Amino acid sequence: MWESWGSNMVVKVKWFYHPEETKLGKRQSDGKVRGRGRARGRARGRGGAVTLRAAVPQNALYQSCHEDENDVQTISHKCQVVGREHYEQMTRSKKYQDRQDLYYLAGTYDPTTGRLVTAEGVPVLC
Repeated sequence: MWESWGSNMVVKVKWFYHPEETKLGKRQSDGKVRGRGRARGRARGRGGAVTLRAAVPQNALYQSCHEDENDVQTISHKCQVVGREHYEQMTRSKKYQDRQDLYYLAGTYDPTTGRLVTAEGVPVLC
């Protein structure tokens, strides 16, 4: 955080995307991804890639290389993003069960290309 030349406090933020905000997620919600339905699980595609056939569990976020410098007054809230195993351990505890600001890292997303990669490094096919 620093002070801008206009005396405003500025912070550099990294963007995270909800699954439905990704290009694949938007196509699924539009009905443009045919034959994938809402079935649970994943299917392996060619070359070991994963085809996302299920709705990604709630509270998943994808990290990206997208960064912005924003006036601190535009920040509405913060959240905590942890690995999936840690998230599952935390949500089993009563202390964290009702937290609305707790998410797990599902993978990475490139908003310019629409490419999704799971946290395990496996590409997600559209």
